[in-house]
Amino acid sequence: MSNSCIKDANCDECTVRSRALFGAANKDEIRITQGYRDKHRYFSAGDTLHLEQQKIDYAFTLYSGCLMLYNDLENGSRQILRIALPGDFIGFSRNHKGELPYSIKVITDSRICMFLDTSVQKMIKEQPEIAKRLIDLQLSDALSCQQRLLNLGQKTATQSLAYLIMELYSRIRVQSPKSFDFDTGEAFFPLNQADMGDALGLTKVHINRVIIAFKEQGLIACGHKKLKVINEKELSRIGQFDIRLIEDPFRHFS
Repeated sequence: MSNSCIKDANCDECTVRSRALFGAANKDEIRITQGYRDKHRYFSAGDTLHLEQQKIDYAFTLYSGCLMLYNDLENGSRQILRIALPGDFIGFSRNHKGELPYSIKVITDSRICMFLDTSVQKMIKEQPEIAKRLIDLQLSDALSCQQRLLNLGQKTATQSLAYLIMELYSRIRVQSPKSFDFDTGEAFFPLNQADMGDALGLTKVHINRVIIAFKEQGLIACGHKKLKVINEKELSRIGQFDIRLIEDPFRHFS
């Protein structure tokens, strides 16, 4: 795994800090809270950041870039669990052995802010507002996970793909604005058709049929790693997607 350490990352300049772990810290506190961060590392596209069932002694905030969280299944297939975008806090929830139950692949060049377990424990003890934000982040992730499970188990292929597209498209617009063209509505979309199939448990052929239908209905336009949702209202209706889950992820916990 190739990576290098970066020293020039300031939390007060972070574009996604309001949604991240230090979102609860004000400008006067941010220099103090930044001291809990142990390392700031860079990973290249294609790197494997972590392999499932291996022990890990740190958690991290994704500072920039895009990561894929997934499991390799016994039948040789892959289940994509989640796409991580800037501001997401990853690696805190593990099993009783301290193992992270999924692999992490770097999709685009990425930077992460690492917090060793000792630093997290110290931060929780000394900064109650940060501790509350950590709880809020875990609860928000759990709610999102419940919605993804519902999307997998109780919806048609058309509904499931509509939900997946709207969720990721909306998250990119909010969390990764550099990957979103606000003039045209076109976004860098990290999943190809095979990836979408791995996320939804569908074949690439099935995914392709639904995407063609969406294009013919004037709902989306897409090319290589690019996607534009033309009719967000209708695609959200089809996928039973609630944009508030993205725009205000902590609304249930205030």
